[in-house]
Amino acid sequence: MVRIRKIPQTGLRIQAKMESAHRVKVQAGDKAIKLDMPELLGGTHKGMMPLEALIAAYAGSLNVVGNFVAHTTDFDLRDWEFTIWAEFDPSGIWGLQEVSKPIHVVHIEVKVVTPESERRLKQLRKEIEKRDPIHNILKNCGVRFREKWERVEPAKTRTKRKSK
Repeated sequence: MVRIRKIPQTGLRIQAKMESAHRVKVQAGDKAIKLDMPELLGGTHKGMMPLEALIAAYAGSLNVVGNFVAHTTDFDLRDWEFTIWAEFDPSGIWGLQEVSKPIHVVHIEVKVVTPESERRLKQLRKEIEKRDPIHNILKNCGVRFREKWERVEPAKTRTKRKSK
């Protein structure tokens, strides 16, 4: 079991610069991404749509928090992959009506490669749910989740993945 000392709170900072009416370059230190809209909606399709970036950030957060939880609870997580999609109501963006919850449901399918039991996988899942900041932001905004977690037995030749 890993012992965690008190960790100071930190701030998060990005800078964003408009490249066109539908595209923005977002920088966090020396790292950058471009967010854009598809051509059909007036963009150039040179980046993810902002809501796709939100869902991508959720996948990244699940991966980081999940690996941390697995490490600190001695859960043998060999590999996993996520498919995430959202039920989205664009009528608020188009000005057709007021929409207080543009994302109604987030669907998550996770394939987890592990020799651990279904019970241990369920414990991991609950702990990730408690700790993941993006999951909790979405949940606190009233988003519902439909999740399917599938445990996959590791191949005989695989070895336990090492943390970096």
